[in-house]
Amino acid sequence: MNRREIIVGAAALAACSQNAESQAAATPFPMRRGVNLGNALEAPNEGDWGYRIELPHLDAIRDAGFDGVRLPVRFDAHAGSTPPYAFGGNFWRRIDEIVDHALELGLKVQLDMHHYERLISEPERQRDRFLGMWAVIAHHFRGAPPGLMLEPFNEPNGANWGNPALMALQRDVVNIIRERDAARTIVLGPGNWQNIDALRDWRPPAGENIAASVHYYEPHAFTHQSAEWLGADAPVYGRDWGSDSDRDMVHQHIRQAANWARQNGYAIQLGEFGVNRAVPLAQRVAWTSAVRDACVAYDIGWCVWDFAGAFPIWDRDRSTFIPELRDALFAREAWVTDN
Repeated sequence: MNRREIIVGAAALAACSQNAESQAAATPFPMRRGVNLGNALEAPNEGDWGYRIELPHLDAIRDAGFDGVRLPVRFDAHAGSTPPYAFGGNFWRRIDEIVDHALELGLKVQLDMHHYERLISEPERQRDRFLGMWAVIAHHFRGAPPGLMLEPFNEPNGANWGNPALMALQRDVVNIIRERDAARTIVLGPGNWQNIDALRDWRPPAGENIAASVHYYEPHAFTHQSAEWLGADAPVYGRDWGSDSDRDMVHQHIRQAANWARQNGYAIQLGEFGVNRAVPLAQRVAWTSAVRDACVAYDIGWCVWDFAGAFPIWDRDRSTFIPELRDALFAREAWVTDN
């Protein structure tokens, strides 16, 4: 069963969609409309950052119209320090519980190694452990349904991760995974925190079932204004977001990613985008809607950050989606089932 999006809505969105139609469509990313289960398993221990995934949340995600979840996990906090870098049984059972339930619901799952901070700062010392963990992960999930995707390295950044170093490690980890799971979709991203601009000089390894993912929080001073975890370093934006030039800038950025995908022949996803909860809701809604509309206009899969963490679209007190943000993601969309 396939689904295709039919866009209806404002004249501005229609005009932007018409511009996008003049370009050849890129290969579609397997997950079209996803949500990150952030601030849970990428904490040192699940629950440390105030959120623990509940299986009914996955049902609610499916019922709302999402077709997948991205599951960020701090694997290195649970792996041995020497070969074979094994994970504890309770940890595996928890990952399997979430992955299995999501797949049974028909959701795609993008399993992401998140916050491997020692790999960022000590690449040579951590390289063997990184590859060893992925050997274990790939072996563990080698028989999983094709709806499971593997994302080895979230947001490479810093002086150690220029393109030569990053592309060499990505080539090696793809080879490790392929030795154990020849057809699994592998998701990779460029350096500089997976910024869209970093696509320019980066290429994934050659091969089948390789997809790309970029992240988007621009303007950073807007999406991260008053962010409590940044303390005194939290930026101040100083005005409302939402002018014509603001929205045009979003479309320019997303178009840039779509053009890269079309020119290089890769499926691409906006794997993270969102506004932190300290920003007034109406502003969060306006920005989220603009980014989502641009993704649809340029045929890019999207995965909002996040479900119930610091950038929430779910109200944990009421156990329901925040209606305005749900509508920003889905209100102008109709779905047609093709048999």
